[in-house]
Amino acid sequence: MLEMRQMIEQACLPDRCEVSCPDGANLTIRLGQGQSLEKSVTLSGVPLHNLNSCRDLVHLVGQLHALRNSHPAPLRSHA
Repeated sequence: MLEMRQMIEQACLPDRCEVSCPDGANLTIRLGQGQSLEKSVTLSGVPLHNLNSCRDLVHLVGQLHALRNSHPAPLRSHA
């Protein structure tokens, strides 16, 4: 889980990203703008078992950026 968290956070650079897995099965990802999480979006309920390849991670990061870009104002979104 730690390696996956680091890969997602690094893929989101230069934007700040926080990844957690509160239940051990689903990720919660918060993506900000730049180094700030003030205007962030949150994607929760991302099943770990669906992230099996680098391609899956790239798709997930793309979804996060699309979600954030479609909601420039502060917003919480749940998948």
